Amino acid sequence: MTTTYEALVDYTDAVERYDPVLGIEVHVELGTLTKMFCAAEVEFGGEPNTQTTPVSLGLPGALPVVNGKAVEYAIRIGLALNCEIAETCRFARKNYFYPDVPKNFQTSQYDEPIAHDGWLDVELEDGAVFRVEIERAHMEEDAGKNTHVGGSTGRIQERSTRSSTTTGPASRSWRS
Repeated sequence: MTTTYEALVDYTDAVERYDPVLGIEVHVELGTLTKMFCAAEVEFGGEPNTQTTPVSLGLPGALPVVNGKAVEYAIRIGLALNCEIAETCRFARKNYFYPDVPKNFQTSQYDEPIAHDGWLDVELEDGAVFRVEIERAHMEEDAGKNTHVGGSTGRIQERSTRSSTTTGPASRSWRS
């Protein structure tokens, strides 16, 4: 089998021929006192497996309730980014296995985020303004933290810690 390589395109030629588009995903930890979908308090650096509830562990019959303060913060972020705020939005399960998510799914928004189609103007050094388009700002629960104890032969301790942002229909919510 013969592998052929095309010559690299000269920088000047590349800039003339292509329009580079960069996508950046930024995660923000909201300053809530409790997790996204349960009343477990959050404390950075807490003892392993102490900030859990039946909801965060995904136990049968445990139903999530959205954190009202997180929804408020997400709306404020959306407004600051000149986004449209959705009248309704939806959470879905993103199924995957990670040792820091004991229930094996993450509750997240994607198709129907709380905020979408925004922008942020950035003034450059020469005074020109560059507009950064914002596709969406969505909420999701944050994964836990893995701590590897005992070096390469140690076991993994799961720390179920914070949650990021969320919104959706709920029978009640709390503000913290």
